[in-house]
Amino acid sequence: MKNIFLASFCFFSAILTQAQINPESDSDGCSQKCSRANAGQMQQRISYYQYPSMDKYDLHYLKLDLSAEPGSRFISGTAGWKARAKEPMDSFIMEFKNNMVLDSVYINGVKKTFQRGSDHVFIPLSPTVSAGSELDLTFYYQGTANSNGVFSGSQSSSGLTYTATLSESYQAREWFPAKQFLGDKIDSADIWITTTLPNKAGSNGLLVAQVPKPGNKMQYQWKTRYPMNYYLPHFSVGNYMEYLNYAKPAAIAPDSILIQNYISDNPTYFNSVKTNIDKTPPFIELYSEQFGLYPFHEEKYGHVHAGIGGGMEHQTMSTMNSFGSTLIAHELGHQWWGDQVTCASWNHIWLNEGFASYCEYLAIESLPSLFTTTAATYMNNVHNNVMSVNTGSVYVPDTDLYNEGRIFSGRLSYNKGSAIVHTLRFIMQDDNLFFQALRNFQQQYKDSVATATDFKQVVETTSGKNLDDYFNQWYYGEGFPTFNITYLMQGVDSIVLVVNQTTSSPAVTPFFKGLYELSITSTQGDTTVLINLEQNNQVFKIPYQKTPNGIVVDPNNWVINRTGTIVFGGVIPVRVNNWKAEGLTDCSFKLQWTAENQGTTENYIIEYRADSNQFVQVGEVLPVAGATASYQFTYQPNQSGTAYFRLLSVDRFGLRTYSPVISVEDPCRPQTAVNIRPNPAIDHAEILLNIPVAGNTQWRLVNSAGQVVYKERRALPAGRNTVTLPLQNLAAGMYTLEIILPDQNRYIEKLIKK
Repeated sequence: MKNIFLASFCFFSAILTQAQINPESDSDGCSQKCSRANAGQMQQRISYYQYPSMDKYDLHYLKLDLSAEPGSRFISGTAGWKARAKEPMDSFIMEFKNNMVLDSVYINGVKKTFQRGSDHVFIPLSPTVSAGSELDLTFYYQGTANSNGVFSGSQSSSGLTYTATLSESYQAREWFPAKQFLGDKIDSADIWITTTLPNKAGSNGLLVAQVPKPGNKMQYQWKTRYPMNYYLPHFSVGNYMEYLNYAKPAAIAPDSILIQNYISDNPTYFNSVKTNIDKTPPFIELYSEQFGLYPFHEEKYGHVHAGIGGGMEHQTMSTMNSFGSTLIAHELGHQWWGDQVTCASWNHIWLNEGFASYCEYLAIESLPSLFTTTAATYMNNVHNNVMSVNTGSVYVPDTDLYNEGRIFSGRLSYNKGSAIVHTLRFIMQDDNLFFQALRNFQQQYKDSVATATDFKQVVETTSGKNLDDYFNQWYYGEGFPTFNITYLMQGVDSIVLVVNQTTSSPAVTPFFKGLYELSITSTQGDTTVLINLEQNNQVFKIPYQKTPNGIVVDPNNWVINRTGTIVFGGVIPVRVNNWKAEGLTDCSFKLQWTAENQGTTENYIIEYRADSNQFVQVGEVLPVAGATASYQFTYQPNQSGTAYFRLLSVDRFGLRTYSPVISVEDPCRPQTAVNIRPNPAIDHAEILLNIPVAGNTQWRLVNSAGQVVYKERRALPAGRNTVTLPLQNLAAGMYTLEIILPDQNRYIEKLIKK
């Protein structure tokens, strides 16, 4: 997004630039678990810009006093804000769609001039407001709101006529003047809605008064005193009946939580959905145990009925198009994951949608009698949806921050997001520890915003586990593994498993390390074992006295994966350890390695290449007797430069296994060293270079999508050099650093940005 700073109000009348983003929509769009303001328009180009100077103030109170009628998007009334200047201000800016008519603006009781453009309102402040000043603003407005922020219509199936607002992710400004910065939560709000009787109006917080108004109208006064993000205030008006229920979490016994439902005033429809609505109390009681007490228990929870396509987790009163069990569980889960703690940026929508989607699974798992499906079937369907495409990260890159089709991707943000929460639970190997980490996170970031990095730190502190691999593979990474396993009995009391893995997106995530469950099947009873996979062709020897007839990978579906080939009686590949090379003073290279499981190994072939050339065979070593042995081989190439070696082990049954490629500098020329510190890094990193000759050196940083995000070319002297790599504006994740030295030697290093 472009950064445009307006130094004074005289520029406001100019043509204001908007940043236009052309979203590349995810193929599956927003799932039916949610409803987003432009659910039907996600493919369209979005014109959007927020003025950075809006961050000069904090909002802490909202007062809406509006009139609206079911079936119409026309809104009129006032929006009042209380704000505090964080630094001196000569103007006040808010977002508000140009199509809405703004009649007047008052600040601290004084009518102000204003101008409009690019869906913003610009109000000069004279004299300049000092830091710490309190501002009381009132906007008088009216107009027919756009359909991507306000929904209206009728449902023939339920007999409902409604008008409802929906502001996530960028649509608050469609129906009231707003500041759409995720980090600026208000402290409280009063939302008053006037509509014609017998219609009702639902909103956030508690209904504190119903005030009769002329013309057979009623004003519904709602009040909330909990912090709330900009996209969560709402109202819905319609021909509603009220249905009350109560939840009784153990933490506040014998007190209870009001569940207030506004549903189409149609007895037939109500009777068709009552059974599912009545599942809300046990869901609240369950999540209160798992995540901490329902965050807004001093006010209420509830639902308001409107045709928005799915559900929307409006704080304390979710707007619902229908009342399916998992939809109810999902939107309730958001009260913790999204409402009490909100993602600090849309990059980390996982903290909202991934966890709310996992709440569906938790409800099915813990309260199976309330569902017609099983937890196992549910998670299997989630995994299958994720694997319908081979790529895609849960993390939303900066390039997609205005692409709502990507932000609310059903496959990635919802399904893969929930699936990797399930994987994290498995990694914990302790449900008490897992849920304690979730409660700690909720408590630490309550009423605030957080990133996935914040969540990672809380879980690591709670569990004592390092989650670098988990986040790099499952959150920032892409794709999934496919397992191929060879197994055979060794004697009568052991089974040997040789585990191999390929990945669906190897250019981004070449390997998925970590814990996996395997079930060894047998007519004598199945045996489940836990392995920690660190490399391909890893061999596991397990005590086992049954007759195996198969291997099931991940029998409890903890991890997104597929199964390739399962082979019994195959050959155990040789395992090469301590594979290394060193340069000698006579300009030759000494290669060394040890080998295990080499009983059927026929020979070892040494392959060499220089720089970008192809590998060629340069030697052969025959195995010595014994299952384990040590070897060395010396080779002197006829060219200078960095040498690359790999070792090919050939089995008499035709199995060919390569070692990792190792590189070593030419021992007969000044050694070149490359080092990055720190790694992982946050804002910047230093590249330490020791180069043999002076000249132009190039370095560039490539992200996981193969895009060059930073490059530089500079003349450096021979010897030791230090250059700085700026990282402040880069997204967290894995990067590749490529360095080309004056002698054209090329070095590749991995760098993690936290």
